[in-house]
Amino acid sequence: MTAKIKTVHFITRTAILLALTIVFQSIGRAIPLGQFNQFITGSLVNACLVIAAAATGIWGGAAVALLAPFGAILTGAAVPLPFAPVIAIGNFILVLMFVLIKKNHILGIGAGAVLKFGFLFIGVNIFVKLMGIPAQKAAAMIAAFSWPQLVTAAVGGAVALLVIRALRIAVR
Repeated sequence: MTAKIKTVHFITRTAILLALTIVFQSIGRAIPLGQFNQFITGSLVNACLVIAAAATGIWGGAAVALLAPFGAILTGAAVPLPFAPVIAIGNFILVLMFVLIKKNHILGIGAGAVLKFGFLFIGVNIFVKLMGIPAQKAAAMIAAFSWPQLVTAAVGGAVALLVIRALRIAVR
């Protein structure tokens, strides 16, 4: 495969997974799923992050991870824009652990989920204090960026592993 074709494949796969991530975020806001919205949408977004890393490597996974929170804001997420880089770094941590621990994908996803959760939990607590977010909104942000992040990263990783396996079987 020539370098030009590899570049086209990389860009195409990255763009498709970023678009799919934004579609999932949009659907999550368009369809009232109540208390389950974060768990369904978040899991699908995290699945896209891991699939992007598997399909394109660290650079494509990083692109989707870093752009996803801005896509969420553009589709109506009630997240303050200055918090988007914190979410982006949390996403990248999941992608990075998946890529670094490639010999054991389950361990990579597990480590990524725990580290993403820890980073976002600490990050949201610092953010609400530094920005002087009102107590009610601060409590909602802290709740959204605490343990649900661990669950959605782990579930999304499991979904991603199923998709990755299915795609490999289909490609063979």
